[in-house]
Order: sequence, then structure tokens, then C-alpha cells
Amino acid sequence: MSGTEVVGACDTMNPPCHRPRHGLEGILGAAAWERLPRAVRARFGEPVLAVDYVGEFEIVRASLLGRLLAWLCQLIGTPVVPRTGRHVPAIVRVGPTKEGVAWNREYRWPDSTRCLVRSTKVIGPDGTLVEKLPAQLCMPLDVFERGGALHFVSRGYYFELGAPRFPGRALPIRIPLPAWLSPGTTHVEHRDESHGWFRFTLTVRHRFFGELFYQTGRFRAAGG
Repeated sequence: MSGTEVVGACDTMNPPCHRPRHGLEGILGAAAWERLPRAVRARFGEPVLAVDYVGEFEIVRASLLGRLLAWLCQLIGTPVVPRTGRHVPAIVRVGPTKEGVAWNREYRWPDSTRCLVRSTKVIGPDGTLVEKLPAQLCMPLDVFERGGALHFVSRGYYFELGAPRFPGRALPIRIPLPAWLSPGTTHVEHRDESHGWFRFTLTVRHRFFGELFYQTGRFRAAGG
């Protein structure tokens, strides 16, 4: 992406588009979808149900540059957790929203401080899965199955401004995040561990500066 681009949306003069909120089966294809464990298909399938997953992040780490970036990102709404630690209790709150599915992570630090990282997975007009973060920062994702796990890999970042109104259409404006400001490639793995548990692993790796962020933890549905 380069420069400023305008992208289409659903026709507001006609009935609303009924795109799936997750839509991962359509993105992955039937064969890859069926290779995923049933529990993973249930978490990312339709219809989307509200559920809290409880557990802990065994590792939350960041490089010096990553910590600086996380501290600065608090100015735009904390798209990445600004602290590090081990065995950090957390809740992953999932639920349908007007445009997609919220996957919000609440970290509970030993000193009783809490930190909420908000994100929403949305199916874009072109069928691409997009992770929407605070301050209208968006991250289009490649999604694939490998080794029975679900993988999400970023392919750039952009800010999405409010949609100016044109006759019959709402056209949001995208402003790409320059490469020199990008944190690098974000890779999230969702792996089922049976008995209701799954492992969430997030890695952000910069082309020149290496790993900026790494987190991994196990979760299961509250009351499960």
C-alpha cells in the first residue's frame, strides 16, 4: 500500500451486506477448515457467541525498542500491552460486535493494575480478514492452517479514517503506515490443547531489529 486510497463498502441504498463476522471457513477453504480441531472451528465459526476465556500468559516479553514503542502507543489507545512479566493472569473476552468479532485481552498484573488491549476481527469488503485496533489502526491478515493450528500473519498496517458520504456509498479512507514506523510482522497462533484449553502465541518481529514482542499463554472458557 502506498499513498492514500479509497476503498468501497456495502451499498447503503440496498439491504445491508450479510457477511459472516468471522468468515474463516470461507477464507481458509473447506479442506483447511476441516483440518482444524473441532474446538477451534467452534471458536471461530458462526454464529459468534459471547464468551470469556480465562487463564494466564506464562510469558509477556518485549525488547527495549518494543517497550518504548508500547509506551508510545498508549497515546493512541494501547494496541499492545505496555508491560512485561511472567505468569500474568488474563481474560480474553470474545463477542460479536456491529461489524465483526471483538477479541479483547485483559492483563491482570501482580500489583492489581489491569491493562486492556482491544481488537476486532472484521471481514473487509474484498473478503480479507482485518484486525482493527485502537485509533483506527488496521492490520490486514493472511490466515492459514498449519499443523492443526490457526495462524494469522499481518501484511501491513494502515489507518482508516471516517467514511465521507457519497451518493449511495460510504467510502472509508485508508492511510498506510510508513514502513519506517511499522513494528514489523505480527504473527498470532491459536493452537488447541484439548480439554477445552487453547494456546495463544503472539510474536512481532521487525525486519531489522528482530523480535519486538512475544507472548504465550493458555486459556479456556470460564466455568468450563
